[in-house]
Amino acid sequence: MLFRSKRMRSLVPVMVLSLAVGSLAGCGSKPAAPETTAAQSGAAETTAAAASTEAAKPAASTKDTLIIATANETPSLTTNQHNAVAGSYINSMTHNGLFGTDDDLNTIPVLCEDYEIVSDTEWIFHLKKGVKFHNGMEMTAKDVKASLDLCKESPQVSQYSKSTGVIEVVDDYTIKITTDGPQSGLLSDLGHHGNMILPAELIESGHDFNKEPIGTGPYKVVAWNKGESVELEAFEDYWDGAPAIKHVIWKIIPEGSSRTMALEAGEVDLVVEVETTDIGRLEDNPDVTVFNGSGTSHNWMMLNNEKAPFNNKDFRLALASAIDKEAIIKVALNGNGSVSDSMTPDCFPGVVADGAPSYDVAKAKEYMAASGLNPADCGFSIICSDDAKLRMGQVIQSCLKENLGVDVTLESMDLATYLDVTATGDYEAAIGGYTSSNLLAFVQGVYHSSSINGSNKTRTNNPEIDALIDKLQATLDPEENVKVATEMCKVINEECPQVPLFLRNNLRAYNSKLQGYNLNASGDTHTERYYWAE
Repeated sequence: MLFRSKRMRSLVPVMVLSLAVGSLAGCGSKPAAPETTAAQSGAAETTAAAASTEAAKPAASTKDTLIIATANETPSLTTNQHNAVAGSYINSMTHNGLFGTDDDLNTIPVLCEDYEIVSDTEWIFHLKKGVKFHNGMEMTAKDVKASLDLCKESPQVSQYSKSTGVIEVVDDYTIKITTDGPQSGLLSDLGHHGNMILPAELIESGHDFNKEPIGTGPYKVVAWNKGESVELEAFEDYWDGAPAIKHVIWKIIPEGSSRTMALEAGEVDLVVEVETTDIGRLEDNPDVTVFNGSGTSHNWMMLNNEKAPFNNKDFRLALASAIDKEAIIKVALNGNGSVSDSMTPDCFPGVVADGAPSYDVAKAKEYMAASGLNPADCGFSIICSDDAKLRMGQVIQSCLKENLGVDVTLESMDLATYLDVTATGDYEAAIGGYTSSNLLAFVQGVYHSSSINGSNKTRTNNPEIDALIDKLQATLDPEENVKVATEMCKVINEECPQVPLFLRNNLRAYNSKLQGYNLNASGDTHTERYYWAE
């Protein structure tokens, strides 16, 4: 088979190989349209990210700085040395990959101009010309190969390089990838932050990208004040046009109500992690716009399957059946989420809740009895990295004590420590979550044994699950891909490696004069398209 996509300036979907690549539009065929509220008429302007790579023309404004409040500090500025949402926010501003996702979660070309599928295992990619790194060097195929190969060496993100096979430089602007077999998730993997493009010369010289990130993105880092902020400035030679907003500061404010007050006081312009209990007052503020859209963020109580009593499947099923998820959404999220019983996000085609436990106290007691364990001996600790997770933990604590007689303690810790202990398995249970633009990337990261010590924090090591994930990767036909997805989901549900809780809404709050803001269901946005209006 030979395919050549149209050469494109606009962001249009590339060929859909399978549901795992291009047809992932969230619940149904596409995510629900976000709700944007503002007291001032016309204060909130949402632009379609897929319409064009051209930034909206800014209105005349003297304001050239955007201050973003976030709860957590990035663990690393290096694209391939972490798997944290906080880090991916920064990476998306400073770097590009060959592909990305549009508003409907379609995989779209970014640094790739077009591509050819020569066979099930042979791909040719033609690169954009004239793309510059922050150090002034032009991006070539040599840089792409070096970057993709580097990802293979990084355990935090290497699961996203398994599909990339053997990478060859054809000429300065062309690479060839030969895979081990059919890879339905190749294009999606080429858009993961671990595969973002870095200068080959700096990779070879051992450059410290954490100290000085160098990418092709619309912004470049000028200062990292650890524990306080990351400062960025516009890259004027950005291949898709210099951003209108020239300075961006990511400000770390751990406490939710403090982020709200900072926005209300004009000390920050955009809040990423909105305190759900403050949504009502923010919606009533004429100077603030609240973005509330459907999301693919799947949240759960992670269980370390390598440790007792979590190595007992009946005990895991008992926990999953004993927790009132509606109460968690009400108490911890102020209603901004939807219950999820499936071990995978139920907004993706092929995902089913078959075999997954739901809230049923009587059934929970049956599972507990079947486990052969004494509830009094099954106490454990849940670690939490922010206030919202702590509130979730308190509901879980109450449910498990009342419904099963299991004592739970809660432990708070900073995000960096949380990420370290959950990745290495030095924990019992934790409140966490995972966001992805497609099902394949999700299960590869969360449930495949090759991702242990990475994003497989439950340390699930099940040959049947691995085989089904690999089969999903190798199934190119869309209809067959959905069938495999359904089969895989049933097996993971029955294994119950962790306790699904809810799908969380994407919530953001920002200064109503900020224009061009949009967010897709997986949380991707384009800061370079923002501008200030008077």
